[in-house]
Amino acid sequence: MGEWLTHPALVAVGGGAGAVARFWVGRLVAEFQLRHGGVGFPWGTFAINVSGSALLGLLAAWCAGHPERRVWYVLLGTGVCGGFTTFSTFSIEALELIREERIGAALLYVLGSVAAGVAAAALAMRAGGARGE
Repeated sequence: MGEWLTHPALVAVGGGAGAVARFWVGRLVAEFQLRHGGVGFPWGTFAINVSGSALLGLLAAWCAGHPERRVWYVLLGTGVCGGFTTFSTFSIEALELIREERIGAALLYVLGSVAAGVAAAALAMRAGGARGE
């Protein structure tokens, strides 16, 4: 019964930390873009989603085959990475690119985000020692 009580609290704490990290990373990337050539592409969300995929891949590799680490996966994977990554923002930004008739940028963003996110997770899992691929 303890898991039913502690796991939601861990997700909430981790999600809050992940959301704050997302805010700051997005802000830092936006400020960098403004100083170095404009905003034209949602690089902040792209970077957040790819790095979040890599972090989750490392965590999944570390937790694989270790049930005693499940609590860490709940806190850091479901919580922090869940609060950090930005799929809903990604969806709106992709739609905005389409509405602006920037179809090439929209395709690059959608396909690049998915490909880079999957690649980052796979590389991170390998780096973390996951087997079976």
